[in-house]
Amino acid sequence: MAELKAYDLYAKAILKDPENLRVFLQEFLPKDLLPHLDLSQLSLVPEEQISLPKEKRLLPDLIAQVPFLGKPLQLYILLEHKSYQDLSAYAQILNYISALFEKTLKEGSKPIPVLPFIFYHGERPWLYPVEFVELFEIPPKIRSYFLNYRVLLLDLVSLNQEDLLKGIELYSVVYAYLYLLRNLDRPLEELLRGIVRFVEVVGKLGERERWYLEWFLLIISKEKGLDEEQVLIKLREVGGERVEFELKTYSERKYELGLQQGIQLGLQQGLQQGKFEGLLEDAQEMVLEVMEVKLGRVPKQLEEQIKAETDREKLRKLLRELVITSEPEKVLIKFGYSLD
Repeated sequence: MAELKAYDLYAKAILKDPENLRVFLQEFLPKDLLPHLDLSQLSLVPEEQISLPKEKRLLPDLIAQVPFLGKPLQLYILLEHKSYQDLSAYAQILNYISALFEKTLKEGSKPIPVLPFIFYHGERPWLYPVEFVELFEIPPKIRSYFLNYRVLLLDLVSLNQEDLLKGIELYSVVYAYLYLLRNLDRPLEELLRGIVRFVEVVGKLGERERWYLEWFLLIISKEKGLDEEQVLIKLREVGGERVEFELKTYSERKYELGLQQGIQLGLQQGLQQGKFEGLLEDAQEMVLEVMEVKLGRVPKQLEEQIKAETDREKLRKLLRELVITSEPEKVLIKFGYSLD
């Protein structure tokens, strides 16, 4: 199995934001399928709800469910996130379909339809067919007698660069992330073109996407072997004055407004304090956002503990571990937070 990289670790958290996932599916599912799906009712399915035998615990990266054909049935969408050529993806899909079918039989309910979706962002185009039966040397005339299913494939290599840049204007986080994956092997300046566009859009749309920027910079820094601050400096150079302005935190802007209004006393000290408080609030919000995705809801007591945390570096480490873990409760306990 290929070594996990930074973009593998953060992709799941980005697409586990229901708003981001809804945009992703709206853009890349077949257009004739979309009218039959109510994406406004999309929800995520915890992986542990579908138990697999020990020898089949190769879980797909992401599972969503949506109302299908206007009926109370749910359509499970398997999002196989692959950064390398992997024939075993077809076995994973079969395992999951089988496990889900067995589950419905035991419960006495009707089988649930499965829609497999492979999201691939490797260096070369995807090598394998979208029809399972085509993996075997079977004459076309008799293929209908054999087990078959079709995967929906998004091969990032095939996407046009300019289309990705244009998409950032409309769907900031999703397309910025796709542009990032598409260009990780390119020179830093070219890679940052999409991030510049993203930063500009963040200013237009408000604060929601701002906390994703730290993840994007982290992915770039790890892939390019640079310090995050070096990447941030280069981003300011590439983006110019507009990006410089958009990168400033809400607290910094608030204190600049105070300066324009003539608040002079202790300004420099206040500006630094405001900057720290703004960064701390951002870190707290990032952690709470990921906790909500992982846990379903954040208990009030746990939310208060996070908001009371003043160690930003601790919050950053907690965030990174929460993103990649399948056991968020253990991570929270490890960092000293009470779940009761």
